[in-house]
Amino acid sequence: MQFPNSLKRFRLVGLLATVASSSVLAQNDLATRVSRAPDGVVRVQFTSRTGTCGDGRDAIGFRKAFFAESFQSIGDWHAPTCVPGPVRVALTVTSGQVTRVKTYVGGSWAATSGRVTDVGMVSPLEAASYFFALVPRVERTAGDKSRVLLPAVLADAGDVTPQLTALARDDGRVQETRRQALQWLGLLGDARVVPTLVAFARGGGTGPVSEDVDEDDTASGVKGLATAAMAALGFVQNGAGVPALIDLARNGRLGTRKSAVFWLGQVGDGRAIATLHTIIENAGEDERVRAHAIFALSHGDDTPASEFAYLRAIFPRLTSTKMKEQVLMGMGEDESNGSVWLIAKARDSGESLEIRKTALFWAGQRELTSTRDLIAVYRGATEPSLKEHALFVLSQRKDEEALTELMRIAQNDGDRKMRARAMFWLGQKDDPRVTKFIADRISR
Repeated sequence: MQFPNSLKRFRLVGLLATVASSSVLAQNDLATRVSRAPDGVVRVQFTSRTGTCGDGRDAIGFRKAFFAESFQSIGDWHAPTCVPGPVRVALTVTSGQVTRVKTYVGGSWAATSGRVTDVGMVSPLEAASYFFALVPRVERTAGDKSRVLLPAVLADAGDVTPQLTALARDDGRVQETRRQALQWLGLLGDARVVPTLVAFARGGGTGPVSEDVDEDDTASGVKGLATAAMAALGFVQNGAGVPALIDLARNGRLGTRKSAVFWLGQVGDGRAIATLHTIIENAGEDERVRAHAIFALSHGDDTPASEFAYLRAIFPRLTSTKMKEQVLMGMGEDESNGSVWLIAKARDSGESLEIRKTALFWAGQRELTSTRDLIAVYRGATEPSLKEHALFVLSQRKDEEALTELMRIAQNDGDRKMRARAMFWLGQKDDPRVTKFIADRISR
């Protein structure tokens, strides 16, 4: 695989940064105190960055990032128990070496019967320096690798983008550390980090384009880092990364464009939305990219009702089945008018049977869709395959009305095949009413 010259230069910088980190760790007073502590747990506290919050246990939030036990979320989140407080770090030490790092924000230390050395409050500058230097020693043994950088980046230590850039460029670091470094460049950086993120974004996308709609920023190698960099562009302060993300969506290679449109949909920026409209309506663009732009538009954070209206408006003009299917899926996210429109499409004889069945499926997946409307589609359908599909959709519902309709079909429907299919789906349910119904049928 060929890498851009800018990425080749990163390797030497990353190697020098690793050597430098060992020197910093040796000179850091906190490092000395930790290394001299007896086996057990060393506790450290320091002032957190503005915007940092936590629940004193596993939950930690900063801007669009939220960390909890075994998962991480980037986007809009709400956690009433996440309140501002200092960073608290518990380091497990054995023979002078740190073997485990656990980070908290706010709260107080839990009682323990184990041996504890409490260092107390330290300078956030010293803390950041120490924990950045510690990364190479703990990144491969950390239980949750998404939290490895937390104590370093949450310390109120000013600009740490040089350290994050060095980690991201260092081929010697594990993939998750480099991916997290790129993420934090977006969360903490300003317009100055955009060229670095763009260089990483253009370094990937050389492989075949996936048909999947999910963007995997944890993929191995350069491709995963490229996707992480595109995601980070959307986090940069004051939308400074959006123009670069738009350029990638318009002018990158096929895989890059496909990934960039997804992240544009997560930004919630007017410029990003306008670009997605342009890509969706660009007949010269690859169908996969256009379909992905539809997915991105309908699955963004807090997509406004006007965007769902836009997708419904362009639906009649779309000739691609793939793109139409993405609109239908997207309507499942519309809480204003999605169910009504999907039911209408399921009944529209002017659409292909496959499109009608897809519309009915997504209507059935929505709790807001009335079971009565689904029953009406079944009873009104004249095409056997649509009728059978409507029966399947009803079988996936959990309410009494759907169950009653399935039993009615099994007992009284004029189509023998539909009666048999209804009995099959009833047989998949664990319900005393169904058990009695089937027993009565057998005894006759």
